[in-house]
Amino acid sequence: MNEKETPAWIAVWAEHIATSGLSPIVLPCLDVARAFGFLGSQALLLVQPLAIHLAPESTLERISILLDDPELLRLLQAYLTEER
Repeated sequence: MNEKETPAWIAVWAEHIATSGLSPIVLPCLDVARAFGFLGSQALLLVQPLAIHLAPESTLERISILLDDPELLRLLQAYLTEER
Protein backbone atom coordinates (compact mmCIF):
# COMPACT_ATOMS: atom_id res chain seq x y z
CA MET A 1 0.00 0.00 0.00
CA ASN A 2 1.53 3.31 -1.01
CA GLU A 3 1.03 6.72 0.58
CA LYS A 4 -1.77 7.67 -1.85
CA GLU A 5 -3.80 4.61 -0.84
CA THR A 6 -3.35 5.15 2.90
CA PRO A 7 -6.63 6.17 4.49
CA ALA A 8 -6.30 9.52 6.26
CA TRP A 9 -8.28 8.23 9.21
CA ILE A 10 -5.40 5.94 10.21
CA ALA A 11 -3.26 8.97 11.07
CA VAL A 12 -6.19 10.64 12.84
CA TRP A 13 -6.85 7.53 14.92
CA ALA A 14 -3.15 7.24 15.79
CA GLU A 15 -3.15 10.87 16.92
CA HIS A 16 -6.24 10.33 19.11
CA ILE A 17 -4.79 7.17 20.62
CA ALA A 18 -1.44 8.83 21.34
CA THR A 19 -2.89 12.01 22.82
CA SER A 20 -5.24 9.95 24.99
CA GLY A 21 -2.27 8.07 26.40
CA LEU A 22 -3.67 4.75 25.20
CA SER A 23 -0.66 3.69 23.10
CA PRO A 24 0.66 1.24 25.75
CA ILE A 25 -2.72 -0.51 25.71
CA VAL A 26 -3.41 -0.34 21.98
CA LEU A 27 0.00 -1.54 20.74
CA PRO A 28 -0.30 -5.06 22.26
CA CYS A 29 -3.90 -5.22 21.01
CA LEU A 30 -2.64 -4.50 17.50
CA ASP A 31 -0.30 -7.51 17.74
CA VAL A 32 -3.27 -9.71 18.65
CA ALA A 33 -5.36 -8.12 15.90
CA ARG A 34 -2.69 -8.92 13.33
CA ALA A 35 -2.93 -12.59 14.30
CA PHE A 36 -6.71 -12.81 14.62
CA GLY A 37 -7.93 -9.80 12.63
CA PHE A 38 -10.06 -11.71 10.16
CA LEU A 39 -11.93 -13.48 12.95
CA GLY A 40 -12.40 -10.17 14.73
CA SER A 41 -13.81 -8.49 11.66
CA GLN A 42 -16.26 -11.36 11.15
CA ALA A 43 -17.33 -11.18 14.79
CA LEU A 44 -17.81 -7.43 14.41
CA LEU A 45 -20.11 -8.05 11.45
CA LEU A 46 -22.21 -10.36 13.61
CA VAL A 47 -22.62 -7.86 16.45
CA GLN A 48 -22.81 -4.76 14.26
CA PRO A 49 -26.58 -4.35 14.70
CA LEU A 50 -26.04 -4.14 18.46
CA ALA A 51 -22.77 -2.21 18.29
CA ILE A 52 -24.36 0.50 16.14
CA HIS A 53 -25.77 1.91 19.39
CA LEU A 54 -22.25 2.24 20.82
CA ALA A 55 -20.41 3.75 17.87
CA PRO A 56 -21.24 5.34 14.53
CA GLU A 57 -21.59 2.96 11.59
CA SER A 58 -18.64 4.61 9.82
CA THR A 59 -16.39 3.86 12.80
CA LEU A 60 -17.49 0.23 12.88
CA GLU A 61 -16.85 -0.04 9.15
CA ARG A 62 -13.35 1.39 9.59
CA ILE A 63 -12.61 -1.03 12.41
CA SER A 64 -13.69 -3.89 10.15
CA ILE A 65 -11.47 -2.60 7.33
CA LEU A 66 -8.57 -2.24 9.77
CA LEU A 67 -9.00 -5.78 11.10
CA ASP A 68 -9.17 -7.21 7.57
CA ASP A 69 -5.96 -5.54 6.39
CA PRO A 70 -2.67 -6.50 8.12
CA GLU A 71 -0.90 -3.68 6.27
CA LEU A 72 -3.23 -1.08 7.80
CA LEU A 73 -2.65 -2.62 11.24
CA ARG A 74 1.10 -2.37 10.64
CA LEU A 75 0.70 1.22 9.52
CA LEU A 76 -1.29 2.18 12.61
CA GLN A 77 1.35 0.50 14.74
CA ALA A 78 4.05 2.43 12.89
CA TYR A 79 2.23 5.71 13.48
CA LEU A 80 1.96 4.92 17.18
CA THR A 81 5.63 4.02 17.46
CA GLU A 82 6.64 6.75 14.96
CA GLU A 83 8.45 4.28 12.68
CA ARG A 84 6.85 5.36 9.41
